[in-house]
Amino acid sequence: MNKLLIISGPTATGKTKLALHLAKLFDGELISADSRQVYKGMDIGTGKEFSLNIPIWGYDLVFPNEEWSAAHFVKMARTEITNIWQRKKLPIVVGGTGLYIKNLLHPPTTLFISPDKKLRRQLEQLNMPQLQNKLRRMSPRRFSDMNESDQKNPRRLIRAIEVVKFAKLHQPSEGFANFRPAALHIGLTSSIKEIDRRIKNRIANRLKQGLKQEVKTLVKKYGWDSVLSTTIAYQEWYPYFENKVQLEKVIETWTIHEKQYARRQLTWFKKQPNIHWFDVTASDFPNNIVSLVKQWYYQQYAPRPKIYH
Repeated sequence: MNKLLIISGPTATGKTKLALHLAKLFDGELISADSRQVYKGMDIGTGKEFSLNIPIWGYDLVFPNEEWSAAHFVKMARTEITNIWQRKKLPIVVGGTGLYIKNLLHPPTTLFISPDKKLRRQLEQLNMPQLQNKLRRMSPRRFSDMNESDQKNPRRLIRAIEVVKFAKLHQPSEGFANFRPAALHIGLTSSIKEIDRRIKNRIANRLKQGLKQEVKTLVKKYGWDSVLSTTIAYQEWYPYFENKVQLEKVIETWTIHEKQYARRQLTWFKKQPNIHWFDVTASDFPNNIVSLVKQWYYQQYAPRPKIYH
C-alpha cells in the first residue's frame, strides 16, 4: 500500500527542518501544507525553507492577488503525492494548516464544488425565508440535515443551494477515487511558553533577513489590498508604511497575531485523531521520531498513536 507521512503542529516547532531530515533518511519529497507559503514573493514572512537535494512542492503557486483555497490545495497535493509514489519515493506532507491536512485525507463532499458568483448574486437578493423555501424545494433532505443555526444563516443557505445545484457536476473524487494512503501522522508540540519564545526569536530573525523590504516590494507590485488580504507577517505593516506607528508597534502586533495563530493551531490539532505527539524540547525526540517512522515504513501496519514527552 502507498504510504504517506504527515508532520503537523503549531508554528515555530521546526516541522520543515524535521521533514527534510526524514526525507534524507527515507528518500522522500515534501509537500507544503501551509496556506501562507503558496504565495509568490512571500518568502521571508512565511518562513519558506529550501533544499538543494530535496524537492518541496506547494511553494509559490499563486500571486498574492490570486485566489487559493483548501480545494486548490487538495488537488495540488494529491497530484504531487501520486507523482512521488510513481517515483518510488515517500511523500511527506508538512505544515500547520490543519484544514488542508484534514481535507487531504477526508475531503468533504462540497470541497470541489466551486463558487458560482452569478448564482450567488441572484440568491443574495432573497431574504432568509425565501432562501429556506428554495432549498426545501430543491432538497428537503439537505435542509433537514442542517442544524438550526445554519438554517437561519443566509450565507450557509446560499452555499447549500449552490451545492445541491452543482453536486452532480462536481464529484468530490475529481479523479482521485483510489487515493487511499497508509498514513502516519506526527505532531510536534511544546509548552505555550516555549512556543512563544520560539515565535519571538523567529520574528527577530525574519526582520534581520529583510522582511520590511520584502513587504515594500510586494506592496509596490500588487498594492495594499492584495497584501492585506493574505497573511500574518504582512498585514501588520500597513500602519507603519502609512507613518501611523513605529516599528516597535508592528513587531508587537505581529507577535500577538503569531501567538494567537499558534494557539488556534494547537486547539485544532489536539482535536484530530491518530496523531503521534512529540515534545520538541525533549532531548531525544528526533531519534524517537526516526524509530517510529522506520517501524511504520518498513512494516505493514501503523503503530497506535502515542504521546512522547
